[in-house]
Amino acid sequence: MLIFFIVLIILSTISVPLVSDEINNVNDVASSVKAKNMLVNIAGTVNMVYSSDYGSVRTISVDCPIKSRVYYKSISNKHYIYTYVLLSDNSTKEVRVQVPCKVSFNNNPGYLNKRWYYNTEVKWINSSKGYDSVNVYFK
Repeated sequence: MLIFFIVLIILSTISVPLVSDEINNVNDVASSVKAKNMLVNIAGTVNMVYSSDYGSVRTISVDCPIKSRVYYKSISNKHYIYTYVLLSDNSTKEVRVQVPCKVSFNNNPGYLNKRWYYNTEVKWINSSKGYDSVNVYFK
């Protein structure tokens, strides 16, 4: 009986930390996928508005699974919207999705709290600097 309990203690001290690490890894992947799905939803609407006529507007509901900020950047003449996901080891991972044009935010950058959805207006605009872009406004 004593040997059984010793073996049980040894196995639990080895397996519990491994299971805990795996749970953290799964949660990190799930958070990243949820954030990417949110960005894909926004990017799809940006693409639809951009391919329509000037002044087109589309309103969508965006589910925000994590507290985040949505940014825009251009790399090698490609346009991206992106956000950062906080991982379990307190590091951050950038999650980005390509969009067809420059994107601006009324509340730049778009601050989003974790909540069921945001009514989001996506509108094709002509900026004050004279270039076309799509504006995303989280209401």
